[in-house]
Amino acid sequence: MKIFRKLGQVAVVGGALALVVACGSDDGPSSSNPAGPPGTATELPATDAAPLQDGECGRLPEGDVAEAIGPNDGGQHDYLLGGCVWTSTAGETEGLVEAIHATVLPAGQYEAVAEAGEPVSGFGDGATYADLHGELWFPCRSGDFCGIKANISDPDRREEVAMRLGKVLQGRV
Repeated sequence: MKIFRKLGQVAVVGGALALVVACGSDDGPSSSNPAGPPGTATELPATDAAPLQDGECGRLPEGDVAEAIGPNDGGQHDYLLGGCVWTSTAGETEGLVEAIHATVLPAGQYEAVAEAGEPVSGFGDGATYADLHGELWFPCRSGDFCGIKANISDPDRREEVAMRLGKVLQGRV
């Protein structure tokens, strides 16, 4: 029964993401409201850092992604987890096309899609890491969860990449 509940939650999240993509715009915040719609957390960081590119796919610098998976597609909307996925353009490595996923989800969506992992330090209470898919989740912003998924064929690098990119994401949201 638990599996049906989980599948139902995934279907709801998927439907909501499809609706947002079909009805929304990827053009970023409007000029009349640079912080985004009321009640959203899309404020730009108050730093002198380079501006984020294309919203979701600007959460990780291209150089950090390229260091992790090499040449890549520059990032696309991630229909599975939300956020952005960067996919290697170098082809398969040990039967896997390497990719990096980065997302920020409300707690309810996080609970529906996140892989359960072991507690991990350095990212606050409630942070977990699951080695099978290199999936790191940690609390960020007010009540949201940040996620990094490092689909990397080398298991020795997978955790290192997820943790390193998690720190980058943590510093940018």
